[in-house]
Amino acid sequence: MVGVWPLPIHHVEVRLMQSHGTTPNIAAQAIKSTTRHGFLVALGWVAQRLNLVEILNRHLRIKQKTYAHTPVDKVVEALVAILGNCRYMKDLNFDPEPLVADPAVAQAWGQERFAHFSTVCATFSKLTEENVQQLSDALAEIQSPLLQQEVAAVAGPDRTGRVIVDIDLTGQKVRGETKQYTGTDFGYIQGKLARGYQIAAAFLSGKQQRFAIDGLLKSGKANSRSGDCLLELIPRIEARIGRPLRRVEWVEACLAQQKARVRELHHQLQTVSGKGSARRKQKLQSEFQEAVQHLREVNQRLRQYRQENRTNPAPLRILLRADSAFGTPEVIQRLLELGYEFTIKSYSGSNIAYKRRFDAVPAEEWVEVEKKRFASEAVTVPGPTLLAPYPVRLVAMRRWDADGREVRSVILTTLQPEEFTTTEVVKLYHGRQTIEAGFQEWKGTFHFGTPRLRKYEANAAFTQLVLFAFNLVRWAWRFLSTNSPKLAEAGSRLLVRVAARCRATIRCLGDTLRLVFSRGTPLAGAEITLNRATPYPYALLTPRMSSCSRET
Repeated sequence: MVGVWPLPIHHVEVRLMQSHGTTPNIAAQAIKSTTRHGFLVALGWVAQRLNLVEILNRHLRIKQKTYAHTPVDKVVEALVAILGNCRYMKDLNFDPEPLVADPAVAQAWGQERFAHFSTVCATFSKLTEENVQQLSDALAEIQSPLLQQEVAAVAGPDRTGRVIVDIDLTGQKVRGETKQYTGTDFGYIQGKLARGYQIAAAFLSGKQQRFAIDGLLKSGKANSRSGDCLLELIPRIEARIGRPLRRVEWVEACLAQQKARVRELHHQLQTVSGKGSARRKQKLQSEFQEAVQHLREVNQRLRQYRQENRTNPAPLRILLRADSAFGTPEVIQRLLELGYEFTIKSYSGSNIAYKRRFDAVPAEEWVEVEKKRFASEAVTVPGPTLLAPYPVRLVAMRRWDADGREVRSVILTTLQPEEFTTTEVVKLYHGRQTIEAGFQEWKGTFHFGTPRLRKYEANAAFTQLVLFAFNLVRWAWRFLSTNSPKLAEAGSRLLVRVAARCRATIRCLGDTLRLVFSRGTPLAGAEITLNRATPYPYALLTPRMSSCSRET
């Protein structure tokens, strides 16, 4: 590993051993240095264990001249800024304890010294859409084995356990001169109409904590097309954690239904006559062409699904959770075809027609699932229109706010009554609050509530780095050990806001690195150890981090 063994020599300790009158021999030589950003040094060692720089160099091809620092060096520096509690890029140089003035951190991340923040921004301004995909591919190569180990722990050795994936959108409102941010648009962001971006993200509910699988940066109006966002995320999710078996038999039934529809329309076209037949024939012709096109698409997907099943020796049971913005008929149809289980809110609002349906159900049909929250499967709400019948459940929910306002919604799920009761379905759906907690961590811990840069591609790349940082602080303990329960059980907020800002002493002795936090810091006396010669099994479970919905 380049740049981390040895660290810069500020002080050398030499221990001598006496051997019955013989000449003293050097038994060990410990290289000692200091840093003002202790946990960032530890994370740098972990990043090198994961071959971060090597993999980025293999994938990234940014068209920019190299002087003192390569483009990859500056991408890595941006990642360190995210992990080092830098609210703005300029904090790399102008923070009270700037990262660029701490050579020990740069050495731990494989560089001699960090570049000026302006050159980091200049590199991100050169990024293209192809570079963003290259960065995503590089980070996926690093994370896929780790994510798959988390999946294996949930799915079990027979791969029959349900793997829960949450999908949602979160907004980034731009500040200042909004038109200078490329790729932004007006949409509902944080409950208000504003210009900005939307991030469509997928999170994995691991055995002990949540992990970010992938995310996409979209314009602010993406909420109206969120079904497309979900379908766009599916291939990226499957590339990182695996995929379920496609429902080939059901798609064959859909194909048969669509063929019958085409034959029916063709017959109507041949027999239409009488007054106004020209207008009716024109309408039928349009419907016929649309039905034929749908038939071709279903047939093409069926061939693809058969091939994917042949090349999927270890399928997963993946359960998707998403809110009402994703519950469109098109999304439901495709998820069923692709073999997913799901609990998706298919309706949410204050439609008067739905209120009458809810009120028509007797009180004894409503089950109290939580305080002032009730659920029932007796409400006759319409389900999605599918190409062929499928046994999905519609669970109606109603609750009352503190001001007495009634809130109604409907959950659409593939989970059957023999496996999950009505109450269990609702509680499982409400478990998707884990993704809301993840978004709060992005914005509160990593200062990702507003875009850092002005160019769309730069912000898209920054999104990928934040996703990686989110996971890295969790995976670090696979490679590190500590004598401090406070550190071992810490949430990312403490690690980024406190541990990454604490002074520490670094000692390198042979294959062992020891990081000791200095006196006068909140973590005084706490030690972190890394042994580069010891193999670290990926199957090792990580310490539990806070699972509350708000970082504290």
